[in-house]
Amino acid sequence: MLSAKGARCLGFLYALTACSTDPPTPPAGANASPSTVAVEKAAREYREHYNSPVDLDSTDFYYQPISVLTKDGTARSRTFESGSYYGSDDEGRSGIEGTCYNVVFMRKSNVNEQHLLLPHGQFVIQQIDDQQKPDARWPYLFYGIIKADTNADGEQNGEDATTLFASDRSGRQLRQLTPDGTHLEARYYLAPAAVMLVEVRPDANHDREYTRADGTYWLRFNLRDLAAPPVRQPAAALGRQLHQQMLQRQSRLPQ
Repeated sequence: MLSAKGARCLGFLYALTACSTDPPTPPAGANASPSTVAVEKAAREYREHYNSPVDLDSTDFYYQPISVLTKDGTARSRTFESGSYYGSDDEGRSGIEGTCYNVVFMRKSNVNEQHLLLPHGQFVIQQIDDQQKPDARWPYLFYGIIKADTNADGEQNGEDATTLFASDRSGRQLRQLTPDGTHLEARYYLAPAAVMLVEVRPDANHDREYTRADGTYWLRFNLRDLAAPPVRQPAAALGRQLHQQMLQRQSRLPQ
């Protein structure tokens, strides 16, 4: 029988892949521990960087993105400049510097309460969106996360598959929203209806690249219940009809 702690761990792992339509891709290097020599080399060349803390509006929490930087200030291999949606220079926020690999959440009312968003450092957090939209107050933070080196070029960067994750505004209940093996392209909010539309690009031709040749599709999420599976738009039958119309149209054009 599972212990309570074991059940919680299994529940967390399920949440990370609950909405994925493809088998989860193991993080790069997940099956092998780095050698002592590699760890010592990393300690000589890199350091962790604590980015500016971010106050989560009226909640009792704030967070701090943690990234990796080279000690000599260069941007050589294995670092990736994470972007951010979280605020602007006008708000006194300077964005994320370096490769963000985790986030610390802290409670304003209790100095001893703090926890990490991720249980490991294998992912790259490409983007964080903590903005409260003016027409809706859904209680989520959104993250664009690179889970693995999907094109096998030795780096985790914007050319790899990128998935959308969400947590509550205390950095808990993390869940994956878009499928493994897709690239996050765009998001739109229909605030009065609490609807989020997400554009993703699959690797349709299996060349490990995400280009115009692959095309995109859209997923519709209910922001009142992110546990509900997304709905692909347009529906499959309508998509097939549109595809057939495109073929008929283009085949009749003068050559």
